[in-house]
This record gives sequence, structure tokens and C-alpha cells, in this order.
Amino acid sequence: MTYKDTISSLIKSGIISKAPVDDSSIDNLMKRAEKDLNTAKRNIDIDEECAFTYAYNSMLHCGLALMNSQGYRPKHAEKHKNIVRFCDSFLGNDFSDLIIIYNYMRKSRHKFLYEPDVPCTKKEAEDVLENATDFLTRISAIIKKENP
Repeated sequence: MTYKDTISSLIKSGIISKAPVDDSSIDNLMKRAEKDLNTAKRNIDIDEECAFTYAYNSMLHCGLALMNSQGYRPKHAEKHKNIVRFCDSFLGNDFSDLIIIYNYMRKSRHKFLYEPDVPCTKKEAEDVLENATDFLTRISAIIKKENP
């Protein structure tokens, strides 16, 4: 499921707001996303939930960097959800599969955090790690193209 909002509807509903583009912040978020992804890779054989969570964190940081690169920031209490909604609106159909996975990861990460008896299989962790890697690569390319 994707959200199908437009940027203007997100602004009107108070979910996102305009913000100045801060190249330093964008760079730091993308560096953090890379660190998160590397941490996920290092933990895949030790702790599947940790790897899953860090893969999600990588996507979260990429999404926030993308928002910042476009001059927006999340404004609502459900910031993680609203970053996914922005990414869905901005990236469109070419990213629909990744957005569905990103939203699934958001919900699953929440379960791992608040319901520690919910397991994550190694296969699931490997799959989300692959998707997070793809997301980082694609978002990085967009940001570099628009903000060289």
C-alpha cells in the first residue's frame, strides 16, 4: 500500500513544512545512512532484528535527506510515517515497490522495538538489507543530480 498523497496535500494537512535546504545536513544524513547500512551488514549473522532495524534506519535517513534536499521537513507527530509519505509522493511509481517495502519495514521495526518476541528471519533481514541498499543508491543519485 502506498499513500498517493501529493506534496501540496502534505503541506496543507500540516504533515510537512517548507525548510531551507541545508547541504551539510543532507550530507550528514546520507553519511549516517551509509553507516547504518554497514552496521546492518555486519550484524546480519549475529542479530537479524538488529540488521533489519539498521537497514530501516538507513532508509529513514535517506528519506529525510531527500526531504531536506527538496526544502521540506516532517512536521507531524508521526514523523517516520510522514517521511515515507513524502517519499511516496515525491518519488512516484518508479519507486512504488521500494516504498511498500519501506513502509513494511517501518511497521516491523516498531514491532521489534515494542514487541521483542516478534521474530525476524535471516532471509527477511537479508531481503530488507538488499532493498535498503537499492534505496540508498537510488536516493543518493537523485540528491547528487539535483544538488551537486
